[in-house]
Amino acid sequence: MDLFVNKTILKVSVVEPVIREKLHNSLIVYFLNENYKLGLCLAEHQINEICSILLCGNEDRPYGVHSWTVKEPTVLDEYRKEELGIMDYLHLVSLDLRKQFGQFATPTIIVRKILKSIEYIPSNNIISKRLIDPACGSGVFLVEAVRIYLNALKKVNTPIHNWYQMVISAICGIDIDPQACFFARLNLATLLAPAILEYTAKHGMKNLKPLPVYCADTLDLFAAGENGMTMFYGRLSIPLKKQFDFVVGNPPYFKIKGLREDLKNVFSDSTYGHPNAYGLFIHAGIEMLDVNGRFGFIVPRSMLSGLYFKNLRNFIEKKTSIREIIYISERKKIFEFVLHGTMILSLRRNKRTDEVVNISFIQSLKEMGNEHPGIRVDMDKVVQHLNGTTVWFVADSVDTYNIINRIVREHPLLSGKEVNCCAKTGQIVWNRVKPLLTTKAGTETLPLVWATDVGRFSFSFNRVGTIRPSFLKVDAKIRGLVAKGQSILVQRITADEQPSRIVASLPEDFLRKARNGYFVENHLNIIQSVMEKPPVDLYFVLGILNSDIVEFFFRAMNGNTQVSATELNLLPMPIGKYEEAIAVAAKKLQVNIDDKNKEQLIAELNFLVAKAYGLNDKELAFVRQYLTRFKNRLN
Repeated sequence: MDLFVNKTILKVSVVEPVIREKLHNSLIVYFLNENYKLGLCLAEHQINEICSILLCGNEDRPYGVHSWTVKEPTVLDEYRKEELGIMDYLHLVSLDLRKQFGQFATPTIIVRKILKSIEYIPSNNIISKRLIDPACGSGVFLVEAVRIYLNALKKVNTPIHNWYQMVISAICGIDIDPQACFFARLNLATLLAPAILEYTAKHGMKNLKPLPVYCADTLDLFAAGENGMTMFYGRLSIPLKKQFDFVVGNPPYFKIKGLREDLKNVFSDSTYGHPNAYGLFIHAGIEMLDVNGRFGFIVPRSMLSGLYFKNLRNFIEKKTSIREIIYISERKKIFEFVLHGTMILSLRRNKRTDEVVNISFIQSLKEMGNEHPGIRVDMDKVVQHLNGTTVWFVADSVDTYNIINRIVREHPLLSGKEVNCCAKTGQIVWNRVKPLLTTKAGTETLPLVWATDVGRFSFSFNRVGTIRPSFLKVDAKIRGLVAKGQSILVQRITADEQPSRIVASLPEDFLRKARNGYFVENHLNIIQSVMEKPPVDLYFVLGILNSDIVEFFFRAMNGNTQVSATELNLLPMPIGKYEEAIAVAAKKLQVNIDDKNKEQLIAELNFLVAKAYGLNDKELAFVRQYLTRFKNRLN
């Protein structure tokens, strides 16, 4: 888990000298015991020197690039292993610091799944190839990769005294946190102790090289290489581009504000708006691959359709073939204190139009070790192009993809000229206009609609009463943010666990009263026609949005907790035959939300929408079963 440095003093910590000394001494004792078990004759001073070489990194030397200091008063506590698969250091770091720089340990079971996905298996095929984790943290990926590599060496009867020199030429780890690098070296040294001792006994101390774990800023290092510069870390230059056959890892997740110009230029092909660190690591990781190299990261699902990742998706499509996507349904228990929905993304460094993608869904970490055959789908069904924007669809059945493919190919988009509606995000950020908020209407105020006011086919202005001010004084700064006329309001923040991802309302009575205008806060999207005489009734659009078909479509399209205006604009709208009937059904539901016949009205609406999309009764039943299965999987 590397971190991003933006020419500022990074608040990371070094291992406290007392802790480091204890761990160093423990490693010496461990090596002495291994030396005795192997029947070798290495002296204690030689063991001491071996351990010093293994634990000393480029950041420990006076000519290192960075100068690291502890910026928190109590970052460290007494080290304890707590039955971790590897010796980890994150419990020594404050939670605030971990969140700030996206540092979260990767469960070993996910590491194994990723390595299997990229076909890093104990065979002769990997012996002459190289693997890198560009955000290695405590070395969980490196340790597991070395275990696999050693098994490959055993299978071809490679002498143990040759293992170490082969391992250090086959793996590489980089992390900007010196504490992480120290623990990565400690873990690798412990695993490789017999091989290191046998190597030293055979070849002598002078030939023993350090472990290839470097304390460096991967993004700076990659950018320097792209700009034709050589960056040195501890007298070692680390070339990255097209140098590796496997790139694996769990990159940091956090938005980067104020990206330096040189980095903007290097990553321009994959960035849009505010970049996220993990997107830059994906870009760099792909470029590190040699021909036909394999890439495996665990990343947030937000990259499937989010606007900020549209260029990243295009970059991936241009440079690679998607080999596998493993969708992890559970959001809350993958990484401690993290609510990101995640997935495993496996790529191959080449571009093939006939590629087939393996798609599988895993409920939780408990299921990760089981075999999940999943489905195989043509890449052009996973990667769809909607109005020039690349969107990835992830679903668990071929039938789902067939329906999605027809919906995409046969119907115009919400923002297309046939429908001519536009979705945009509400423009009022409440804490930026706090002095203008009031609970009372007045001649100088207009109503402010909050997300809590909007339900599915329902609307209640000022739903929470005086707890939240529902009026906004109009001044020159916000006058241009006033909305007017008929509109559909759609909640912008919904989660997979909720009954509906699309929650939309057309509050006609409220809009009629607010003829002078109203404000919409930024946890809502607002949809309006861009024409004075729209080609379709907004009630028709409302019915489509709140239908099972769009719910089905959107859940396969969206990977995060946001319903973005961009995604709404890319929704296919089935115009041609049923607009009037759907609009009538939607208006009945909006006006009579408490009607006893609500369920029957919703069923009639879904039937009409299915017909509009060209789906038959069997396909509508499949959509309903899919939604039930999807929601059950999340509970």
